[in-house]
Amino acid sequence: MVRRISLWALAGAAVAFFWFLYFIWLTWDAYHGGPGFVFSPITEAMVNVTAPVRPLFGRHLAVTWYCSIALNAAIYACVGLAVETARLGLRSGMARARH
Repeated sequence: MVRRISLWALAGAAVAFFWFLYFIWLTWDAYHGGPGFVFSPITEAMVNVTAPVRPLFGRHLAVTWYCSIALNAAIYACVGLAVETARLGLRSGMARARH
């Protein structure tokens, strides 16, 4: 179960890192004297769902990219712990019902 939870955390870190790369790639010109860039509402919603650090902490605190990756990994690990605990309970309950 520890391995599965660590995979959840790794997935959370990977998702946050890929969003970081995506935003750097899209806004590179805006940070270097180019025109500003506005993200679509669909992109904003996808980021808020897949990287919950942004709606939880990012609106009120200045969160650096490396802290956001670590926090996203921790949030995914907590979600993974809940999912894997429920999955373990369902699996053991099903095993008892069959016998």
